[in-house]
Order: sequence, then structure tokens, then C-alpha cells
Amino acid sequence: MAQLNTSEEYYESSDSTIRIWIEQGTSIHMKVITKTNDPVELSEEEALEISDVLKKFAKRI
Repeated sequence: MAQLNTSEEYYESSDSTIRIWIEQGTSIHMKVITKTNDPVELSEEEALEISDVLKKFAKRI
């Protein structure tokens, strides 16, 4: 997985295997899928970054 892109209400990995967004201001949605339906592997750094995104989004809903 390469560098990750974030915005205020949307997060997507550069390879598009991970997408996280706030839906209608009331819930967090997450889609994690590869083109071949394999599990998505995360490095420690990527896992920590996603955890930060989830915390930030949780505070907004």
C-alpha cells in the first residue's frame, strides 16, 4: 500500500483498497477490498494512520 489520501469526510488509500467515509453525519462506513478479493494487509504505520482517521471521524458524528 502506498501513501494514503485523506479529506475532511473521506479517506482512501492510494491503491483504493481501503475507503472510509462519514455517511449523513451519523455513521462511519468502511470498505476494504482488493481487486482479487484478497485480505488487505496493513503495516504498523498504516494501521496507526487508519486508527487516527477513525478517531477523527468518530468525533465528528
